[in-house]
Amino acid sequence: MNITILGCGVYGTALSTMFKENKCKIKMWDKYDNNFPQLKKENNDIIYTTNMKESLINSNLIVIAIPIPFLEETSKELKKYYQNQNILIASKGIAQNSLFAHEIIGQYIQTKNIGVISGGTFAIDMKNKNIMGLTLGTKSELLKKQIKSSLENKYLKIQYTNDLIGTEICGSLKNVMAIAYGILDGANYPESTRFLFLTEAIYEINNLITHLDGNSKTIMSYAGIDDIAMTCTCSKSRNYTFGMLIGKNSSKEIIEEYKKNNTIEGLGTTKAIYNLCKTKKINLNICNILYNIIYKNDKYTKLIEYLEKKESNF
Repeated sequence: MNITILGCGVYGTALSTMFKENKCKIKMWDKYDNNFPQLKKENNDIIYTTNMKESLINSNLIVIAIPIPFLEETSKELKKYYQNQNILIASKGIAQNSLFAHEIIGQYIQTKNIGVISGGTFAIDMKNKNIMGLTLGTKSELLKKQIKSSLENKYLKIQYTNDLIGTEICGSLKNVMAIAYGILDGANYPESTRFLFLTEAIYEINNLITHLDGNSKTIMSYAGIDDIAMTCTCSKSRNYTFGMLIGKNSSKEIIEEYKKNNTIEGLGTTKAIYNLCKTKKINLNICNILYNIIYKNDKYTKLIEYLEKKESNF
């Protein structure tokens, strides 16, 4: 099978490892070729190009692994050369106009054969071929069959659901919750407090899923509890680490330096989710509190105050 991956970042590159495991032929596109020399050293059997049209020749599947802020621009370019290939979205997050990835792409490309993957998979673990799982959210039986043959293997387990929006919500909000969890850890709150928060975070994510007509069962998938728990509790997570800096009362200089040198998806997602919920009149308390901590300079102790007053959802 011929695969085109749009985006030569760490996750797109990690996914190429899994496609290669299934003997797929791969082309990878990026707007800039800065990283191509190093990537060619690591994978000399992959074609790297900045030419979108060239990358799509004979392609059976397009994998989109572009950061959310650049997804609209890439979708406009893709529209010029798109030839009814199936589309798999590996981008996570929500844009500042409150659109999820599949909605952004849908503005420019009309296809029923589109889906999104999300789950507890750090890129480095995927490249090292450790056992892990992803959830594929799609309504397309054709895409399900294609992903089963091209991506699923002994290292990568894939669950299948028709809940595309629920899968995207999990992949977006886990980064927001990871910042909040990191704050608690940085402030030296014990496991009992942190895991109480984690349970409340899962309830809140599921609340948004049901409000946006997703399937509440999705929270139990690899895209749900698997990815949420991993991203919130692991030091490999940049969102978690950023939260720890806040919880430790690190200086503004240290925090800004970390932001400068790392992509922290949860920052933009926090603002986007806040605006989405404001528009749709959905109350997500943790997201609101975190928005005020990050963008309104509220003290992180507001999060503790909320947990103290919060009644159980059970």
